[in-house]
Amino acid sequence: MFRSCLIVAFSLAISGCAGGGTGAITPSSQAALDSDFTVNGRYIDLGIASGDATTAARSAQVSPRTFFVKGVVYAPTPIGQGPFDSPVKDSNIAIWSRDLPAMRAMGVNAIHLYNVTPPPYDSATGPISKFLDAAWNNGVNPIYVIMSIYFTGDKLLDPGAVGALKSQYYDLDRKYASYPAVMGVAISNEIGSVNYIQNPTWWANFNVVAKAAKQGFVDGGDGSKIVTTSEVDGNIIAIQYGEQNHAAVDVWGVNVYRGRTFTNLFSQIAQFTTKPVFLTEYGASAAYHPNTGSTYTYTPTPTGLGSCTQGPGTTSITDVAELPPSGNPNMAGLVDLVTNTAATLYAGFKNNGIVSGGFYFEWSDEWWKAGAGNNSVHYGNVAYNGAYPGCNEDQGWYGLNSVSRGATIDVLTPRPTLAALQAEWAREP
Repeated sequence: MFRSCLIVAFSLAISGCAGGGTGAITPSSQAALDSDFTVNGRYIDLGIASGDATTAARSAQVSPRTFFVKGVVYAPTPIGQGPFDSPVKDSNIAIWSRDLPAMRAMGVNAIHLYNVTPPPYDSATGPISKFLDAAWNNGVNPIYVIMSIYFTGDKLLDPGAVGALKSQYYDLDRKYASYPAVMGVAISNEIGSVNYIQNPTWWANFNVVAKAAKQGFVDGGDGSKIVTTSEVDGNIIAIQYGEQNHAAVDVWGVNVYRGRTFTNLFSQIAQFTTKPVFLTEYGASAAYHPNTGSTYTYTPTPTGLGSCTQGPGTTSITDVAELPPSGNPNMAGLVDLVTNTAATLYAGFKNNGIVSGGFYFEWSDEWWKAGAGNNSVHYGNVAYNGAYPGCNEDQGWYGLNSVSRGATIDVLTPRPTLAALQAEWAREP
């Protein structure tokens, strides 16, 4: 969905880099344990094995348990900047070392990253090895990572770009396969437009990239990582077309923004696939536009919808503020939405594994997403959304944490939504 259209130089997708030219890195924190993610029907299983076990011995050492994703989307863009390539690169240690302990304390067990620069281009940006070590945390309350390389959907109809992407995904996964924090990789983000997903050639090229991604993990020493997607909710039929075209994914991922419930999502999933599915994005904006006079009401039951009544005022990018504690609309409506969606996800998991959890969008605000041309001002958007407590999209305000300027790095302030999600996750084994 357009909320997450991160930008990476398209030279990465047309450069024709040679695959297999970069050796795997040995993680410094992998002393004795490793993580194995496998698909078991509609479920994702996680097993912990000896890190130095032979392939033949690994299956005997794995003790799998069903894994439910309590995740967040992580794109820590500083005020005044646009989105990073490889935001968790080693040189950004001050930023991600600020966040990982707070995520772990909250109960986060997985992170969805939009863009990791593959080799050999990471010679300029730097690797993400230190971040992966820190996320693994020597196996103590680890946070697992879904990586990705961003590209647009049209690249899968360009033979040169397909060859380059095949190499890049292979090289990325080969490089980081042996890191126990790596859960897997998503094939870009929101690339399956209606025109593309109905084209068998598009899917054939998708599979070229997806199979190379899987082979990268295998050749890097650990093929027990998942290959998934991050597809827009409006084109959820991408799953249906993907199954018809034998998409080479272990797990389907979809970005879903439907307000305080997921409406008929679970029945759609049951109809389209028997593979595991998780939500690679879900959430809502924490902002509203005071001058519009819009109001929000909701029915506090698991299946009750929330809806806005649009006010008579005019919406502007400067007429924007965080939802207040009282009045209408107010922060309580967003807290309810966060709590209900998280509880609904877990109910879907308990109901024959129809979903395997999801990644809340997102950890912290990204000011650049307002699209107003000034990344140093926390603008809003002019885009009414009747399912959101603030009655508007406001793409720069989705964070569980608000962002303000600090002396060296930005300061994050938790919103009530963070505590609400933490409390809900604590009730879910």
